[in-house]
Amino acid sequence: MTKTKSTSSKTKTAKYVEIGEKLIKQILSEQYALHSLLPTEKQLCEQFKISRHTAREALRHVEKTGLVERKQGSGTMVIRNSMPEKINQFINSVNDLLKFGQSTRFNIKVSDIIQLDKQMALLLDTTTGEHCIHVGGIRLEPHDQKPICYSNIYRLPHMDAVDEQLKDKKTAIYAVMKALNDKNIGKIEQQISACLIPEELASQLNTEANSAAMKITRRYFNKKNDDLILVAESIYPAKRFSFSTILFPNE
Repeated sequence: MTKTKSTSSKTKTAKYVEIGEKLIKQILSEQYALHSLLPTEKQLCEQFKISRHTAREALRHVEKTGLVERKQGSGTMVIRNSMPEKINQFINSVNDLLKFGQSTRFNIKVSDIIQLDKQMALLLDTTTGEHCIHVGGIRLEPHDQKPICYSNIYRLPHMDAVDEQLKDKKTAIYAVMKALNDKNIGKIEQQISACLIPEELASQLNTEANSAAMKITRRYFNKKNDDLILVAESIYPAKRFSFSTILFPNE
């Protein structure tokens, strides 16, 4: 059996995220009252010895949580002291998608080998009855630990270190991060469809069985050879999630 090293080293947090998270914690602990203003970009620059760009990104990071509202000329106002029920996922690029994954907590519940049915075989570009590595778990909002979705990740065996790490719940998350490095990804195929919450997931997602949900299926492809890296299927309770993009006209 091939032994693999545990990839337990933490990735360095970007400065704007570090500052943004500090502001979020202060809002949630009511150090900033409702309708009060956060420090301006200039004040953040002076306080943390950072660039204007870093200060702007820090405030944008806070804004994405829905805790504040930014208006030009008026500043950044606190509009909530608790995390909103619904999460709005702004995805306009591969990097946006990967950042969303990195900003949440993935609590892995299962890691096993499964036999593919016809539907999953089609998604993985293989034949019915083949086996694949399966990792399943709950993605949690990092600040209040509320469940966002249940994700299933499927990967055909590559006979490499990533395979070995995916088979162990303790190292599976590091294997997913390694496989989905932005330098490896050439494209992502995405399908969004309506569905119902399965009974076996209802309690884990803290919602009602057979209530409205959204399923997002993503197929990640390698930049070098266009091979399929893995498939991820996530089920989101409808009341807790929305998906936003920005479309631009062709030039």
